[in-house]
Amino acid sequence: MASAGYFDHSSRDGTPFWKRVDQWYGKSGYTSWAVGENILWSSPGLTPGRAIGLWMASPEHRANILSSQWQEIGVAAVHENDAPGVYHGLPVTIVTTDFGARR
Repeated sequence: MASAGYFDHSSRDGTPFWKRVDQWYGKSGYTSWAVGENILWSSPGLTPGRAIGLWMASPEHRANILSSQWQEIGVAAVHENDAPGVYHGLPVTIVTTDFGARR
């Protein structure tokens, strides 16, 4: 997202996030499978506490964080000094959190 200059749950080619996650967190061998995702971007200086604070202030993101449904979590952060597109060439930090449950 940072190098391509977009911000969306879907991949750059329009593929829904859950299909991207399925490549690494498959459902084979399970009877049920679910994933959720929180994403955010901010200017430099974003701390983990600030990221959680921003998500907790959003009802949808808060629900993902607090859901007892999730059994696993993956977190990634990337920083780009001159991100194009929606970031207007500015420095940006993007954080993605994927939640999962397989039963």
